[in-house]
Amino acid sequence: MVDMPEPVIRMIKHPDTCKVMVTIGEDGFPHAIVCGSLRVVDNDTIVVGDALMRRTRENIDRCPNVEFLVWHRKDAYSIKAKFRVRLDTGPLYDSMVKDLEKINLWPSSVCIFDTTEVWDESASHTAGDRVVRWTSKGGARSPRSRC
Repeated sequence: MVDMPEPVIRMIKHPDTCKVMVTIGEDGFPHAIVCGSLRVVDNDTIVVGDALMRRTRENIDRCPNVEFLVWHRKDAYSIKAKFRVRLDTGPLYDSMVKDLEKINLWPSSVCIFDTTEVWDESASHTAGDRVVRWTSKGGARSPRSRC
């Protein structure tokens, strides 16, 4: 897991930020969805409300590696993450239900993800730069798990 830098956390929390979640389909192709329920739990944990995510849920069950793209104006970040657990009770779930009910969505669960890498995807000279990635014992490798 990696700690997301404060600018990334602020962007995720900003109400005008656009958010997309990408999983890998059974056919090996990316499957992208608008992910308005994306939330930050702490510096290295993201949560998503599972409302109307049938294909996405199936993809996550088969391959836990996902990617989130968040952007606001010219600033953008790609956040790679790994699925940890799905919850259908508890305070985190109750909070997500309360938030999504406001827009007539009812999540069946919340999906919790551990962040593994953050990339700068802004429209600037830093586009494509790795901001932070998961390391083991201080090494410079990211986890390489295939689906």
